[in-house]
Amino acid sequence: MDFLLREDAPLDPIQWAELDHAVQGIIKRQVVCRRFLSLYGPLGSAVQVIPTDRYPGRERGQVDMVGQHDDPVAFSGRVYQKIPLLHKDFVLFWRDLESSHREGIPVDWSMAEAAASFLATAEDELILYGNQSIHIDGLTSVNGRQNLSTEGWQEPDSGYRDVVKAVTELTSVGFFPPFSVVVGTAGYAAWHRLFGNSGVLEIDQIQKLVQGGVFVTPLLPDSTMLVIATGAENIDVAVGIDATVAFLESSSMNHYFRVLETLTVRIKRPQAICHLSPVLQ
Repeated sequence: MDFLLREDAPLDPIQWAELDHAVQGIIKRQVVCRRFLSLYGPLGSAVQVIPTDRYPGRERGQVDMVGQHDDPVAFSGRVYQKIPLLHKDFVLFWRDLESSHREGIPVDWSMAEAAASFLATAEDELILYGNQSIHIDGLTSVNGRQNLSTEGWQEPDSGYRDVVKAVTELTSVGFFPPFSVVVGTAGYAAWHRLFGNSGVLEIDQIQKLVQGGVFVTPLLPDSTMLVIATGAENIDVAVGIDATVAFLESSSMNHYFRVLETLTVRIKRPQAICHLSPVLQ
């Protein structure tokens, strides 16, 4: 990957390994959507566009004795999506590197970690909300997703009831468990209460129902959640370059780097997404 210009940077192999470890640790800890969506790739730095095929929700397989005739999976259309570049720059000061080289003082990678944190937020925002300027649909904005209303989760067991409502809606159009739930921080906190007289938490009952996990993100507003059939046949994340670090230049004796990745979310069956919000969208 010569485009990363790592050989031009004033870092030795041990420092590069430390930098990569610091950046990857932040990405792994902070990103949310990668935890429940399948990854497709990495495809490489040269791939800038990828096809996304759209399919309907409910179909059935054929049943007969000889298999003479069969109808292929219905094809709704193909969209060619851009794979954008997500990035955030940071600087390492020359005096800090001199202290490390001459005095053995460990390099402080906190600016790189901050850049990685901002990149992780940008990734989840792209997957959740898309980017209309480059014609990418997100989980909360794609046409054809199922929209349901909710009155919020202040009342006991209300979160569980809303998840049941979403699961029922998904199964009625041909999607089956496991499902994943994505919710904002306030909703996630509200579900940590006893479920009726069962002696278990409401969130535990929700997790048993959906089977694919409950995920929390501060990027979703209060009283908003997604219930998703997350199979790769429905949705995936196409990755060109996974999160990495490139050297940019040295200027005014300091050294500039970039945390970057290329990816896009491919929503093949929008009906696999059930979007609950206070006002029906």
